[in-house]
Amino acid sequence: MFGMTVAVKTVRAETPYFVWTDAEGEKRVTVAQPDIGVAYQTFVGPDPVRWYNAPAMPAETGQKSEPPSPQKLFQQAAASVYTLIGKDPAHDGRVYYGSAVAITERLAITNCHIIEDAGEDIFLGAGEGEAAEKAQLVGADYVADRCVVAVSHLDLKPVIGVRPYDRVQVGEAVYAIGNPKMLDKSFSEGLLSGKRMMRGSRYLQTTAAISPGSSGGGLFDAQGNLLGITSFTLRNSQSLNFAIPAEDFWK
Repeated sequence: MFGMTVAVKTVRAETPYFVWTDAEGEKRVTVAQPDIGVAYQTFVGPDPVRWYNAPAMPAETGQKSEPPSPQKLFQQAAASVYTLIGKDPAHDGRVYYGSAVAITERLAITNCHIIEDAGEDIFLGAGEGEAAEKAQLVGADYVADRCVVAVSHLDLKPVIGVRPYDRVQVGEAVYAIGNPKMLDKSFSEGLLSGKRMMRGSRYLQTTAAISPGSSGGGLFDAQGNLLGITSFTLRNSQSLNFAIPAEDFWK
């Protein structure tokens, strides 16, 4: 998708995007206008912001060792999950909350829909009561909902590894960590319940609970490897939650 350095300057093309909600309650961002009768909003953004000099994807780790207890897994993985805040200057500083997952000491991956209205006002922090740093958008594919942000001074704690999509198996225990409803580093357990292809993109389906604010958080395996970025849940459904494979951020 993209390709980064922290010093790169974002070049914003005058590309209009349409933001709307489909019949399942999923927020959609498209370059094509939705069908007549569907309510939508628009914003202007890049298509895409290329992530130059992307680091190597963290290698999967620990699959031959005894998995840690859920308590130890949380202590390890939660340290890599950060609060992402976007402030919309066009609407009296309206604030958007979500999550992001560190992949290096300066980079974190997240969902674009958290920050699409925030322009340059993006902040990344460790959680409530902790200092936050203004972040730079260094990679963005709004249609695929994959964004990368960078900080210059905050020392992030990267995930121990990223597990490729093809190595993940339905039925595995998985764990979600995010900031739903501004409840920092909430932890939920479930199963990987499916691997889906939807509108040309891959998704991991899980029963691990996610809620508004969980977007941009991490879906981890039993060893603490990052599997995906938790992104949405289907409306009027039970435990139909979806994450974008972390591996796909390097496309």
